[in-house]
Amino acid sequence: MDNIENLLEKASKKDINIPPKIEYKIKYALKHKRKSNLGYNIKRLITVMASLIIVFIGGMSVYAAFGGTIAGKPVMEWIGIKFSDEYDNYKENVTEQEITYNETKVDLVSTVCDDAFTVLEFDVKLSKEDKEYLRLGESIITEEDLEEAKQRDENTNSNIMQGRNYEFLSSGKDTLNTVQLIFFGREVDQNGKKIYNSEGTYNIIIDGEKIWTRTLQTVTKISDYEYKVYQLFLLKDDELKGKENFKISLNNIVLGNTGERKKTENGMQIVNTPNNARYINIGGNFEVNVSKEKTLQDTKIIKPENVEVNYKNMTKKVEEVSITPLQIVVKVTTKVDNVSLNSLASVQNKNHIGIIDFKVYDNNNNELTSSSFETKRTITYENGKTEEWAPGDIGTYKDFKNATMQLTEYIIIEKKDNMNGIKIVPSERNDTTEGSNILGEMNISFE
Repeated sequence: MDNIENLLEKASKKDINIPPKIEYKIKYALKHKRKSNLGYNIKRLITVMASLIIVFIGGMSVYAAFGGTIAGKPVMEWIGIKFSDEYDNYKENVTEQEITYNETKVDLVSTVCDDAFTVLEFDVKLSKEDKEYLRLGESIITEEDLEEAKQRDENTNSNIMQGRNYEFLSSGKDTLNTVQLIFFGREVDQNGKKIYNSEGTYNIIIDGEKIWTRTLQTVTKISDYEYKVYQLFLLKDDELKGKENFKISLNNIVLGNTGERKKTENGMQIVNTPNNARYINIGGNFEVNVSKEKTLQDTKIIKPENVEVNYKNMTKKVEEVSITPLQIVVKVTTKVDNVSLNSLASVQNKNHIGIIDFKVYDNNNNELTSSSFETKRTITYENGKTEEWAPGDIGTYKDFKNATMQLTEYIIIEKKDNMNGIKIVPSERNDTTEGSNILGEMNISFE
């Protein structure tokens, strides 16, 4: 057990790129290693030691890449963002927004804006030299990665870790490199190598104001040298402050490589390795005026009354439903009373509430594709002090109790013809056994 704890100690201190929730689990496991099932945490953290950049399926704050149609709406159905066939009717063409770097060009060609998402469409045309430098179309796992993984396996004293680094890397060999666009790129030194990260405090500029919002990038390959890149931003009233017309600015553009996104059995996927990662700082900026007016004219807003479910100390309530020409957007607020650090972090606590998933059905009980995103999380302590935490995260390691937590979430739902209502079924995911715990139903009429 001491060897395992040492590995966790090193992993929690090492400068590696892992999701905040996983970092928290490492530190929490160390702090409570005599009180909780440490082996369970280790099993879930096994790949952290490989020092890879990984992504958990369903996350919105990372880049994703996968195939889809060349013309028309971007394909994001596997994560539940499915636009209607009206997509092209609300697309606005953009001109004179091009960055040229030697023979490589990045061109902003169109925007689509509705009540939930703003989508920017880019054409990326690469020179032969830049395509080869980025290793596009090649495996993201290099021979150097495999050799280093073998060495880590040979040097470990942990029975649990023996052979796991090489095994995990080998599972990603069929993942190929595709292109990614990094906005607000800043150069940092990582283990003696220059890499580019986006700014940590903002990822878009709206009318000159730097803000952070949920974002997703999808990539469609057209040829070995040409790609379509769709950049999505979740821009609701909280971000836009009620604006229907606004200017988006993006600067410090960096071209990079990343692994094509795909579903995996364990819910996570390697998207890059230190030996594979390549960056081209092309600089420049994009500025484009965007408007919601066209889609809002054809959007129906519903504010249902008393549509909620209750579970333990939690109440989830539907506040608003937007039926846009492209999709259905549902705003859900959550209030949880009697919150403590232990109830948030420990599955053994009687007030613990696990991850909540949503399934959505139409009026004929046919399941609709959907995806939910937490956008705001606040905690009010017993003494009245309020803090805002990162969505989905536990923002403190200090013990507390008798607090109140409030969340804001959005569910993005596919829109079909002749729908007169939807049924949302929230369920608590069970972390230790198969299945889930259905919490109730939230029925919404469109009439």
